[in-house]
Amino acid sequence: MPADSYDATIEAYRSNLEGLAYRMLGSWADAQDIAQETLVKWHRLAESVRPTIREPLAWLHTVASRLSLDRLKSAQRRRESYVGPWLPEPLLTTDETPAEAASIDDSITLALLHAMERLSPSERAAFILHDVFDYSFKAVADILQKEPATCRQLASRARKSIRSQRPAKSPVDPNSHQRLLAAFLQAASQGDAQSLEQLLAADAILYSDGGAKAKAVRKPLRSRELIVRLHVGLARKAQKSGQQNTVRFTQLNQQPAALVYTDGFLSSVFSIEIQDGKIQTLYMQRNPDKLRHLSSAVL
Repeated sequence: MPADSYDATIEAYRSNLEGLAYRMLGSWADAQDIAQETLVKWHRLAESVRPTIREPLAWLHTVASRLSLDRLKSAQRRRESYVGPWLPEPLLTTDETPAEAASIDDSITLALLHAMERLSPSERAAFILHDVFDYSFKAVADILQKEPATCRQLASRARKSIRSQRPAKSPVDPNSHQRLLAAFLQAASQGDAQSLEQLLAADAILYSDGGAKAKAVRKPLRSRELIVRLHVGLARKAQKSGQQNTVRFTQLNQQPAALVYTDGFLSSVFSIEIQDGKIQTLYMQRNPDKLRHLSSAVL
């Protein structure tokens, strides 16, 4: 194969590497950095060495996984001092975005990424490599430099942890999902407590990520009453101040989501998880650092 064609083939793996790193880190910016660093390492290999690598993608996955693990370990230390709940960076998954080729499937939903935050870095890596990217435990062991039996245990613990946080849910079609999200935002904007109560499950949970850079609830709200009270209060404040909010619907992390613009600026992103026709979990991303990439991408 000519060198130019070979390099083009390797470069075509970029989005796949970004998909792996995004699942590992929950940050699209970091995922792009990891993919770039991995490809740089490939191109720095001696020209005589590259053709001897029988499975270039496996080599690239190995490098990207190890780089992601190193970054994840340092990120988890930083997140211990993070102000309020930490939510993954939302990822556009419409046809117009570069994420469309990033091995998109249900493993990038916000709920799953959020659940994976409780895993150790090794558990997360073993789960992603085996359950999402379909590597054998022997191959996972080679990548993580551990024994296959250890990797099997890591993935098993990861699955149990994720299942405990995300009970099996009946599938919801995207149109119904968006209608329920739209109804919630409409009721919230009007401060309609009765409608909000009807839309939310009794044990609904709200996670709000402001990262000390935007106003947000610093602890998860774990009841319908608290969530209703919050949004009724926010509606009153908005009405008194004359604040103008507009909503734009899109697809983030493979599910319907809402982008809320306050006085023309993107101020928050809402995503929901649904159980038995009610909103079970609300994710409210307000950290401007995690919204910056969306501001230009959806205009």
